[in-house]
Order: sequence, then structure tokens, then C-alpha cells
Amino acid sequence: MLFKKSDIKEKISQGAVFLRTMRVNAREEARVLYVSEDEQGISHVHYERTLIGSCYKEPAGTRVLSLDTFARDFQVN
Repeated sequence: MLFKKSDIKEKISQGAVFLRTMRVNAREEARVLYVSEDEQGISHVHYERTLIGSCYKEPAGTRVLSLDTFARDFQVN
């Protein structure tokens, strides 16, 4: 039986939380603020970033990534 990998793009919406593992034994948590489109029609994810390490959880401001890049780099929490 084959399983189809669910498309993460369908789950990206306001308030959703995603994680990305970083190189230095830390993780980045992204809470989606909103998704917008630019003048060329490219979708962008605006998110609030929090760095999570073994002994800390530190807010790190807001960021913007294209929808494709966000979907490639982050996993559902």
C-alpha cells in the first residue's frame, strides 16, 4: 500500500505552528501570522520566529519566506 505524503502547503494558515531543525542543536518554531501575495503573484508566509534550545526559548522577531521555501524547510508541529 502506498501512502501519499500530505501537502504541508494546505496546512499553512494563520495561527498554525511549524518547526525547523537547525544545525546547532536548536530548533526554530514558526507561528504563522498571515499569508500574502506579492505583485508577481508569489505567495509569502509571514511568521513569528522563536528559537528553542536545550535550556532556552527565545523570541526572535518576525520573518517572511516564500510559501514554497517555507513548506520545504518546516514540518508540522
